[in-house]
Amino acid sequence: MAQTKATQPKFLSRIEGSPSSNANTYVATAGGNPFEADEEEEIFSKRKMTLNVPSNCSGDLQHLIVAKNWLWCLFTAQGRYNLLRFFLPRAIPPGQVALDKYLTGYKISNIFLDSTGHHLIISLVPKSAAVSADFLYVHSTETTTAQQLKVRRIEKFKDHEITAVAFNTYHGKESTTGSILLGTSRGLIFETELGAVNDTQRKQLYDLGLGLNKYPINGLEVLRVPNSNRWIVVAATPDSLYSFDGTLRPDERSLQPLFTSYVNGEREPNCEKQKTDLSYSMLRIFAPPNSKYPKQWAWLCGAGIRIGELSIESSSNATLLGDTLIHLDFDKVKHLSYEERRVHVPKSFVLTEYHAVLLYADHIKAICLLNQEQVYHEAFDEVRVGKLLNIERDVATGAIYVYTDKSMFTLKITREERDIWRIYLNKGQYELATAHAAEVPENLQLVLAQRADAAFQDGAYEVAANYYAETEETFEKVCLKFMVLTDKRPIISYVKKRLSRLTTSDGDRSQGDAVKALIIWLIDLYLSQINMPGKDKSWRESWQLEYDEFMHESAVLECTSQHRTEVQQLIGQHADPHNLAQFAISISDYDQVIGQQLKAERYGEALQTLCKQPDLTLYYKYGPQLMEQLPKQTIDALMAQGSKLEVDKVVPTLIVMDTLEQREQVIRYLEFAVYKLNTTNDAIHNYLLHLYAKHEPKLLMKYLEIQGRDESLVHYDIHYALKVCTELDVKVACVFLQCMLCMWTTAVDLALQFDMQLAKDTASKPQDDEMRRKLWLRIAYHDIKGTNDVKKALSLLDECDLLRIEDLLPFFSDFEKIDNFKEAICKALKNYNHRIQELQREMSDSREQSELVCKELRQLRAQRIGMEPQAVCDICDLVLLVKPFFVFICGHKFHSDCLEKQVMPILSKERSRRLAMLKQEMETLMAQTIALANHTAEQQTKRTELKTEIEEILAADCLYCGLLIETIDQPFVDDWDQVNVEWE
Repeated sequence: MAQTKATQPKFLSRIEGSPSSNANTYVATAGGNPFEADEEEEIFSKRKMTLNVPSNCSGDLQHLIVAKNWLWCLFTAQGRYNLLRFFLPRAIPPGQVALDKYLTGYKISNIFLDSTGHHLIISLVPKSAAVSADFLYVHSTETTTAQQLKVRRIEKFKDHEITAVAFNTYHGKESTTGSILLGTSRGLIFETELGAVNDTQRKQLYDLGLGLNKYPINGLEVLRVPNSNRWIVVAATPDSLYSFDGTLRPDERSLQPLFTSYVNGEREPNCEKQKTDLSYSMLRIFAPPNSKYPKQWAWLCGAGIRIGELSIESSSNATLLGDTLIHLDFDKVKHLSYEERRVHVPKSFVLTEYHAVLLYADHIKAICLLNQEQVYHEAFDEVRVGKLLNIERDVATGAIYVYTDKSMFTLKITREERDIWRIYLNKGQYELATAHAAEVPENLQLVLAQRADAAFQDGAYEVAANYYAETEETFEKVCLKFMVLTDKRPIISYVKKRLSRLTTSDGDRSQGDAVKALIIWLIDLYLSQINMPGKDKSWRESWQLEYDEFMHESAVLECTSQHRTEVQQLIGQHADPHNLAQFAISISDYDQVIGQQLKAERYGEALQTLCKQPDLTLYYKYGPQLMEQLPKQTIDALMAQGSKLEVDKVVPTLIVMDTLEQREQVIRYLEFAVYKLNTTNDAIHNYLLHLYAKHEPKLLMKYLEIQGRDESLVHYDIHYALKVCTELDVKVACVFLQCMLCMWTTAVDLALQFDMQLAKDTASKPQDDEMRRKLWLRIAYHDIKGTNDVKKALSLLDECDLLRIEDLLPFFSDFEKIDNFKEAICKALKNYNHRIQELQREMSDSREQSELVCKELRQLRAQRIGMEPQAVCDICDLVLLVKPFFVFICGHKFHSDCLEKQVMPILSKERSRRLAMLKQEMETLMAQTIALANHTAEQQTKRTELKTEIEEILAADCLYCGLLIETIDQPFVDDWDQVNVEWE
C-alpha cells in the first residue's frame, strides 16, 4: 500500500528525536501527552476488502453502495453487466442479476440505495439522442440461504434523468420505499412510492430549474424534527442550496402538502447561492450510528465545503444552522487544464463526526472540520489498485468504503475525537475542550491549567482559583500568585477547593496534617476579612455568612473538634467574641458559651444559645439567672421544650418572683405544666395552688373545680391546701376543701359567715339524709333564731324536703302566735294522712301477692311429670332414660351432656368460667372420694352443693322455650375478620 506522509497539522507540535523514525510523530498518544514516545494508531487507516465474487460475474467494478451492511456492487466485463448484493456480517450466497437486457442504448450514471438496503434505483442516461433517460428499480428479498433480486423498468419517468434520491427513512420498509423524492437533471422534484409489486403515480412537487435544460439536483434529503410533525427537505444544485419546511398531519404519508405553500407563491424556499465553476455539487448529512436525527450537514460547492448543524427545534424557522466554510483553494487551479484540475478538485466526499474525507482522482485525504487541518492523506496507484471511482459511508454502521475499478477498501476510523480537546483548547473554547478531555486525566489537566492561566490573565481571579484547584500545580506556586492580590476571596476559594479534594480522598496522617493546616489558615483568612477595619456592615455580614457555612461543613467540624484549643486561641487573637461563641456552639461546648455571655451581661444571646443547644441540664443550671432578667423569654424557652424537661427540676427557676412579671410568668409555666403536660407532681400542684390562693383567688376556684371533688383523684395535698386557704382567708376555697374532707358542719358554719346560698348548697351535698337534715337545721337555726321570721322558716321547708314544721317550731319563742303556722301545720297534717293511706294500700297489695304465691306453691308441690320408657332426648333423638337427663315443665327433655353442649356457647363469659370451675371442683372431689374408698358427710354435702349449682346454671331455663329465644337478636358471627380469612 502506497502511503505518503501527511502535512504537519498546525495544532500538534512535532516531537523531535523520536525513537522510531517510522512513527507518525505528529499524532497524539492515547493519553493525550505529545511527549510520550509510544506510537499510536492513526485516526484513519485503509484496509483492503475481499469479496467472494462468483466467477461468472468477474470484471471491472463500476458502482458500489452500502446500507445497513448490505453491499451492492455493479461489475461490467465485455458488455455484460452483473449486479451483486452481499451481506457483510455473514457469509451467505450473494444475490445477483444480469442487467444486460435493460441497458441497451444506455449507460449507468448513478445508483441510489435506501436505508434498509432492500431498494436500489439505477439512473440510466442514453448513449445517443435516439433514446430518452430512464431508470431501473431493483427490489431484493432474502432468506437465510439465498437472495432474490427483482428488476423493473419504471416507465413513468421516461425522459427524466434521475440525479438525486431522498429515501423516506420514516415510512420506508423492506417491502416498500414509502414516499420518496426524486431529483432530476432539469431541477424537478418528483414524489413517488416504489414497491415489489405496485408503484404509485408520480407527482411533481416543485421546479427548481424553472425551464432550464440543465440544472441538476445533486443532493436531496428528507428529515423530520424529533418529537414533532415538522418536516424538512434539503436540495442541492451546482450553485445553490435550498431548504423547505412545513408541518404535516401525523397520518400524512405524502410530502406534497409541504410544498403547497411554495408552489402557490405564499412562501419562498430558503436559498443559499454560491458562485461556482463546478458542474456539480454534493450534499452529505451525518448522523451517528443508531441515532434518530442527523447531527450536521456539509455541502461541497465551488467555494469549498460548507458545514453546519441541523435545527432540532419544532418551532424554529431556521433549518440549516451555522455556516463554516472549509476552503479547498479551487481558485488556484483555475488556470490549469481539465486533466490537471480534476486531480485537485474532489470528486466526492463523506462526512464523519469531526472530519470530512475527500476523494480525488488519485488520492483521498481527511480534513478536520474544526480547524480545517489535514490529518490524513492516502495516494492510490492507478496501475496497481485501479482508478479511484467513489467513496461511500454506511449510515447505519458508520463504516466508510473506498473503491476503484479493480479493488474495494474500508477506511477504519480509530478514536477520531482523540485530539478534539486540543483543537478547542487552541481556539480558547475551554468548555468544549474540558468536555472532550474529561475521559483522559492528563488531557484534562492540560486544559484546566491553560484555562486557569487565561482566567488569571483576564483578571477573573476567582474563576482562575477554581480551575487551579483542579490542576496538579504546586500549592505554593498558586498561593504566591493570589497572595499579592488585595482581594482575598480568590485565595480563599482556591484553598477551599484544595481542602475539598483532600477531604474527599483517602490519605495518610500527613494528609490529615495538611487538612488541619488548610482549615486553620482558612479560619484566619475569614476572620481577617470579617474584622477588617474600615469596612461597612454589609461587608462583614457577607463574610460572616460565608464563614458560618464553612465552619458547619462536616470535615471542618471534625477537624476543629479535634484541635479545639488551637482554633479557640486563633479566634481569641482576633478578639471576636461572637465567633468564639459560635465555635463553642459548633463543638457543643455550650456551658462555656452561656457562662461567658452571662458574665458579659448579654442575656439575650445567652438565652438564644441555650435554646439552640440540646443539653437539657443547662436549662436547670442557668434558668434562675435568666429568669431574673428575661422572665417571659425564659418561660417561653422552657415551654418550647415541653415534656423534655423534668418539671420538678425546673422549680429553682420558678421561685424567682421578685416582680409582678416574674410572678405572672411563673404561674403561666405552672399552668402549662398542669394543663398541657398533665404533670401529676404534688409539689407543682401545691405550688400553683399556693400562688393562686395568694394572688389569684378566682383562678384558684377554677383550678379546684377542674381537679374535681374525688379525694383520690386530685394531685394536690388537700390538707395543705386547706391550711393555705385558711391562712390566706380564701373562704370559698376553704368551704370547697372542707366538703372534700367531709367536714360538713365546719363547712356550713363557715359558709354561713359570708354566703347563705353557698351554705345551702353545701348542706345539700351529703348523701346521708340524717346529716343533710342536721345541716339544714343549723342553717334554719342561723336564719330564724332571734328573728322569728316565719316566712324564712316556711321557705326553708320548701328548699329542703327533710325539714318539717315541727323541727322549726323550737327555734321560735314560746309566745309566737299559732296563726302564723296554721297553713304549714295543716299542710303537714295532710301529708301525714296521705302517707298513712299509701302505706295501708301497699300492705294490702303485699298481702294479696303473698296469698297468690302460696297458692301457686301448693299447686307446684302436687304437680308431677310422667316419663315413658320410649321417651327420647329432644336434641339427639336417643332414648332418654339411658343417661342422666333434665325434664322441663314445658315438656322438653334433654340428656344432661346434650344440654351442656348446646348451652355452653350461649352462656356469658362469667357463667362459662364459673361452670368450668365447678366441674373441675367436682372432678377433684370425685377423685378424692375414689382414692379414700369412702366419703364423709362433709364431702357428700359438698358434692350435693356443687351438683346443685351446676344444674342451676345448665337448667336455669328450657333451651328451646327460653335460652334460644333470648338470643334471637344476637348476630350469628361475632368476628367477621376471622370469617373472611377462613373463607379465603
